[in-house]
Amino acid sequence: MVQPASSTSPGSGVMHTGRRVLINTGALTGASLWRILISFVLQVLIARRLGVEGLGHYTIALAYLNVSQVISELGLPTLLVRDLAQNPTHRRAYFRWLLGIQFLTSLLVWLALIGLSFALPFGPVTAASLWLVGASLPLYAVTSATQTLFQAGERMELVMGVEVTINTLILLISLGVLWLGGDELALIGVIIVTQAISALLCLALLARSRLLALPQEPISVNLRALLRQTTPFFGLALSDVLLQRLDILLLGVIVGPAVTGIYSAAYNIVRVLMKLIQSFWRALYPTLSRLHRHSQERYLRLRTLSLRFGLLIVLPAASISFGAAAGILQTLFGADYGASAEVYRWLIWAAPLFLLEVYAITVFMIERRLRASLWISGAHIIATLIFLPGLTLLAGAAGAGLAVVLAGATGALLGLWWLHAHQFASPVDKKGGMLIATFLSGVLAAISPFSWMVNVVLSAVAYATLCWVTGVLTAGDFMTLRRILLNKPSE
Repeated sequence: MVQPASSTSPGSGVMHTGRRVLINTGALTGASLWRILISFVLQVLIARRLGVEGLGHYTIALAYLNVSQVISELGLPTLLVRDLAQNPTHRRAYFRWLLGIQFLTSLLVWLALIGLSFALPFGPVTAASLWLVGASLPLYAVTSATQTLFQAGERMELVMGVEVTINTLILLISLGVLWLGGDELALIGVIIVTQAISALLCLALLARSRLLALPQEPISVNLRALLRQTTPFFGLALSDVLLQRLDILLLGVIVGPAVTGIYSAAYNIVRVLMKLIQSFWRALYPTLSRLHRHSQERYLRLRTLSLRFGLLIVLPAASISFGAAAGILQTLFGADYGASAEVYRWLIWAAPLFLLEVYAITVFMIERRLRASLWISGAHIIATLIFLPGLTLLAGAAGAGLAVVLAGATGALLGLWWLHAHQFASPVDKKGGMLIATFLSGVLAAISPFSWMVNVVLSAVAYATLCWVTGVLTAGDFMTLRRILLNKPSE
């Protein structure tokens, strides 16, 4: 994690550090939300323009791209952000090594993708897409290495600038490609072009930022020790991307792009919610880490309140959209995606389970129990490998949705059990009232005779009213949360 910058001049003090933390947090959160929005809008447009199979091809290609990017990084960015934030005079030496290592690994991963295109039973479009996504990896190595320095120098606004610019370009150029009748391979070509622009933009910003300016120490880098240090970071990064992409990778091999496309329509909506959940805990991670060190009481209260607020939001989102699934899917993706509604009714329950799982992983990371975090993620991944192939062959895309929920339940239950065993568990008050409000709001969304949008609004109002009337949510909860975040003493 990025460490707060220390004062570098007299008078900079807390005000400078506080402002920088706010800028960094806002920039990373903004870039993440923009990326999520752009990705979702693009997937909807592809689904409507290219149909179920086209969406399947594109989603499979992106899954391989995301996993390949993480593998090519080897966990080095996370390690070096931490180390170079503490030793800025080592940036130039490590940047050269980082860029060289990632460029080499990106070429090796590209070769591996080419090998997979021959070894696995892919159709010609999927095989060609693996070649194309691999071509973007050497360009991604440049972006990744330079953004590592941006983060180590606590210049997150540079990261946001690049992310917002490139994702906007991806959407605009992809719209042009679709309008001109381009197919999914042409859309993957857009990724290569925009990745090249990203690399050039990052290098230009690096030169202007003076993050590599003197004084710099010409140190020798022990490559073997560096790679040994990065192993746990690589394990966490790889498990993180597999938690969200393994289902698509398996479906691409087991059932092909058509069934994957039906699954992907539901998956893309749920993935937005999961990315927001992930961003929620990542945003809280530095604050929780600070409070863990300086104020155990505030740390425990914020942890408990954060879990409670998360459940209060995610549970009704799951239950209400479960009731309105058919209307949501057909409005967003079109009449051809009616079968995706059944998948969605299963898959949406993976979101609250994911909230609990990431909560457990975050707590163990803060408590310096990194191995426990890896075991929770590993159990989820193994459960996916066990459940998904059989249930998909048995019940198609809906079976895949059920398998993902079962795998999520495995990770969440293991995480909660270990938290309890280590006495790290956070009790959530008034769970019964929360679950009753969730159930009733979902039933209302399913049986109301109005349009799905009206049903969603009515159900959300009913849920909020029930929580307020029964005392599940009170004004005191918001006041307590505000006091903790602002570091104010309890009254």
